[in-house]
Amino acid sequence: MTGNLDLAIKALLVQALPALFGGAAPAVQAAVTGDLFEVDPHSADPVASEPRPDDRTDDLPFDPAQPQGPYLLTQEPDPGPRRVRLTSALGDRIALSDGEVAWDANDARRFTLALRPDRGLQGIDGVQVLYSVVAVYTRLKTTQDFTLKLQSTDAPKLEQAEALAIAVIALNRAQLIEDGRDSFGAGDYGAQIEVKSFRLVKGSSPAADTRLLQFSAEIELKATRALGADEGRPIQRIRTASRPLDPQRPIDIFIDVEG
Repeated sequence: MTGNLDLAIKALLVQALPALFGGAAPAVQAAVTGDLFEVDPHSADPVASEPRPDDRTDDLPFDPAQPQGPYLLTQEPDPGPRRVRLTSALGDRIALSDGEVAWDANDARRFTLALRPDRGLQGIDGVQVLYSVVAVYTRLKTTQDFTLKLQSTDAPKLEQAEALAIAVIALNRAQLIEDGRDSFGAGDYGAQIEVKSFRLVKGSSPAADTRLLQFSAEIELKATRALGADEGRPIQRIRTASRPLDPQRPIDIFIDVEG
């Protein structure tokens, strides 16, 4: 349950050290193993929160042949701002104006696009929507041990790869933590995995062609369930019934104390 941390580490090694880890037949093979994690005792018996707004991000496929859609969110959105962006494999994030997005009046999850005629679509392969839902959630904190396994029959290159891999990972720790995020969703349920920190614990050489680098990571899993339209909603306003409605005062309580 390391999220995308294992993929992020391998991708970084290929990018930073292509002579050692790149190509179809790399000089040094790299693999990340380790599925055992331990739950923090303080979060082992979690309690779900009260209903409250919770952020969601949907990444939907974009068809250049039918750019207008329609598109469907994975969950029922809460009334409020919704940001829609076009995305590409190169990491582009192009925000769309409100006039380019038409939301269905009968289905809050459904929308179509009316893109500007001059909107460039070269390389666009996705539609990203940022919105909120009303949900309950809880968090699980875990510690996970994982191993980076380096293998090569070329002893000098293996020694070089071990030292340089440690250097690359140490110097790019913050980026690896960011790239290690992952999320899953099915129906009303979601799981968001975030790497809070990780560190090198020890290294070993169990065979002449193998080096093992053992890491320990702190992982947090946020478990969520979006509420349906007929379920509880967060409290948005508290006021004494006799008080006039003031939009600027979500909490307006009149206390009358008799002497």
